[in-house]
Amino acid sequence: MWPPGPPCSRRGCFNSSDCTRGRQIPIETDKQALRQQYRVKRAAILPDARRRQEEAICAHAQALLRALPINGFVGLYAAVHGEVDLAPLAEALLRGGASVAFPRVEGPAQMEFCAVQSLADLHSGAYGIPAPGPRARVVPPGEVAVVLVPGLAFAEDGTRLGYGGGFYDRYLKRPEASSVRRIGVCFVEQLVAVLPRHPHDVRMHELLTERGLAPCRW
Repeated sequence: MWPPGPPCSRRGCFNSSDCTRGRQIPIETDKQALRQQYRVKRAAILPDARRRQEEAICAHAQALLRALPINGFVGLYAAVHGEVDLAPLAEALLRGGASVAFPRVEGPAQMEFCAVQSLADLHSGAYGIPAPGPRARVVPPGEVAVVLVPGLAFAEDGTRLGYGGGFYDRYLKRPEASSVRRIGVCFVEQLVAVLPRHPHDVRMHELLTERGLAPCRW
């Protein structure tokens, strides 16, 4: 059962405004309020519960990636601000010889995934987020098989509520990234039935929580 969406939100809204309590307001205004709401919800998860949830998510992810015929890199992320910590997953994949890449911000509007051999290859990058160093090889999007994407909230149709920078949207909208499998990663507390969406927002193919992997209903 998915939690209800914001009041009067419409599934798949492609307009520049969304209906909230009978008023037309800009989608971005709605998104800012939702970002704050889901930051608070995520921060409210108790440490013991968070640990159990993260362990379950990493276990599900390992089982999924073992079952997939992956021919390419697995794109992960370094968790910040209470995101699901995938460090145990990254370490397991690297020990098993998998090709792993992490995002690195290249400028005000560009992000690339870069190959790492160890989590020690990550250093403080843009916005204080751990990222591969400047000498790490940039992996062309065509070599990336699957990307695990963080977010503040996710809807059942794959809509993602990010932080507003648009880095993942721009990366995943590139033509050469069209074959990348997109998996949103979050706690169940971050799931919602519907979210406001811009035309440029890239939707996920599946969502991964402590309950397992669920296909998105496009």
